[in-house]
Amino acid sequence: MCLFKPKLPYPEEKPDYTKTLENTNIAGIVKQWLDTYFVPEQYHDFWRLKVEITVDPNYYVPAAAWESDGIRHIRIRPEWLNPGVIAHEQGHNSYSLLAEDEKQAFSLIYIPLKEKDKLIKLLYSKNAYGLTSKIEGHAELYRFLGASLPKQLKIYYPKLF
Repeated sequence: MCLFKPKLPYPEEKPDYTKTLENTNIAGIVKQWLDTYFVPEQYHDFWRLKVEITVDPNYYVPAAAWESDGIRHIRIRPEWLNPGVIAHEQGHNSYSLLAEDEKQAFSLIYIPLKEKDKLIKLLYSKNAYGLTSKIEGHAELYRFLGASLPKQLKIYYPKLF
């Protein structure tokens, strides 16, 4: 009988409704994300300089990442500005760095792991959002598992490991 009960390395942070545009510190939260998720130092400047983060209290969703004019963007509501949500959105930005064949290779490895890996199964038993698409799955795995991702998936998270 196994007494070890797995737990998610990065539990979900609840929104902080005391945060406003005036009292948020994007640079401080990005530093917390870089440190908490053990992003290698050689990639810190990439994430700080190549991704524009905007806090917008009127944004219609908690957060989103996209590319426009060759620049990656994150827009986030102030109450959702925390290391975990930044990790999720940076997971999307990392995914965008993959070539199409790498995205397909990720899917081929990821799909069977959803049924086999204990931490992935635990994640999806608590929060099924990552099951909505492989792109959301990619971001959710990084957000909740971080460095505890199965090692065969880590190569599909450029500039995060």
